[in-house]
Amino acid sequence: MVNVFIGLWLLLIILIAAAFLAYYFFPAAFPVFWRHRHVPNQGVIKRDWIATGRIDFATSITKVTSNPEDHDQPTEFKLLVEERRIVESLAGNENLEVQWRLATLREAKAVVTQYHKYLSDHSLIKTVSDETASLPLPPPMATEDNPSD
Repeated sequence: MVNVFIGLWLLLIILIAAAFLAYYFFPAAFPVFWRHRHVPNQGVIKRDWIATGRIDFATSITKVTSNPEDHDQPTEFKLLVEERRIVESLAGNENLEVQWRLATLREAKAVVTQYHKYLSDHSLIKTVSDETASLPLPPPMATEDNPSD
């Protein structure tokens, strides 16, 4: 009788260890256990995602350092756009959700257009003719057709 209980306990321990190892090495085989973690809050969307007008730039943190000499080095930035929506929870409370996402091409063009308009309105854009007009002219060079004394 005691041998039967010991055998059942060993079998139970072996099954628990096998289940743990299977879950540890093959988690995709058990999607039922972590399915609920990815389900967003259930509720009624009162107002869907709308852009707030706020923008920001992002880059890899490894490219930005605290060294002041690196602040003038070119790097790759991504334009981010803030959005918000209002969701009514199951209890009837209105919740404001905020997210940042990458900008679309249309939004990036709008930002660049507004930036160029600002530069034009404040006379901050330099054209090629403006730069050449401010430079002194070089002295005339001697050629075969036009010998200079």
